[in-house]
Amino acid sequence: MESPVIVVRPAFERAAKRLSRAQKDAVNAAVERLPAVFGHPHQHSGAGLRPFGRYLELRVGLGLRILFLTEGGDLHLCTVGNHDAVRAYVKNNG
Repeated sequence: MESPVIVVRPAFERAAKRLSRAQKDAVNAAVERLPAVFGHPHQHSGAGLRPFGRYLELRVGLGLRILFLTEGGDLHLCTVGNHDAVRAYVKNNG
């Protein structure tokens, strides 16, 4: 099975620019692990992967989350931020 392609959307790039260097490093590490755990439900809970409305949420440490969609087998990174930022993104983008 081929690994999904990770697509970085503009809103994700904008949100990531506001992160500290340590947060960016943690996000990059989580994104690198994402294709390996996605599609393997028994690994989802350990990876902090769970549904969030029509999106999926990947926890990065205690207060940081990545929100993404699956489209055509690819993983589209939508935004990154704390719980409130992720909720606001979902509220504003359906």
